[in-house]
Amino acid sequence: MEISILQEYDQFSSFLIRKGLSLETQKLYLIYVEKIIYILKETQMKLSQDVIDIFLDAYPHAVSRAFLKNYLEYKERKDLTIVKRTGRPPKKETITLSSEELRLMRDRLYAHADKYGLIFDLSVGCALRRQEAINIKCKDIKIEEDDTMMILIKGKGNKERKVVVPKQIASLVIHYSFSNNLIPSDYLFKSTTMEDKPMDKTMWNKSFSNASMDVLGKKYHPHQLRHTRATDWFEKGIDIVRIQQRLGHTNIATTRLYLNPDNRRELKKWSKEEQ
Repeated sequence: MEISILQEYDQFSSFLIRKGLSLETQKLYLIYVEKIIYILKETQMKLSQDVIDIFLDAYPHAVSRAFLKNYLEYKERKDLTIVKRTGRPPKKETITLSSEELRLMRDRLYAHADKYGLIFDLSVGCALRRQEAINIKCKDIKIEEDDTMMILIKGKGNKERKVVVPKQIASLVIHYSFSNNLIPSDYLFKSTTMEDKPMDKTMWNKSFSNASMDVLGKKYHPHQLRHTRATDWFEKGIDIVRIQQRLGHTNIATTRLYLNPDNRRELKKWSKEEQ
């Protein structure tokens, strides 16, 4: 029976939704559905270990392997395995920005446009992921009785957490909202071309990358702001568990990776001393 890509899309998509994966992750995984079906058609084989090995040879990346793990779960094929890669290059060291670098970046982004400067402030101040900052809706921003601003953030896997917005940044959020005549149902950083959509993440990526090249002489990624904030919290003495909660990590081991190498070694040393 010929494999129907559309049918596979629909069924696998429903599986991913039930798992609670983010829309962005779903889109990435669905790209690989077509690729594995293409392999099955080209080889005239059924889903087997040979097909898995062919797929991994063609697509040895972390995302494709993550897709494959979910795809085999969807197919209920526990008999098939994802062979571990050997000879991987060492992981890149965590890169954080200094206070002066953050200041220079902030000034350049605000000079470009207020929205880019505010995304920067929220990313640093609240340690938000790129998509978390872009996906903020006005209705998710609340002012508590003590005048503290809280934002309900929807993170990976649709997991929700509340973050506290530093007062100086909170005032900028309020000013930006009024200046742009935003209503509760609007995205804080809404698209200028599509109704009921947030701005395209590639616009933020490009703006951030260009700014870092202009003022720092090197291209950086917005996610490094999150690493920077996590490291800053740790150096100020905030407990690693609290940092984990603020970042919205399920596993504390992930939080450790966000710290710079010296801090990771210090944390490991403390852990041994406490045992």
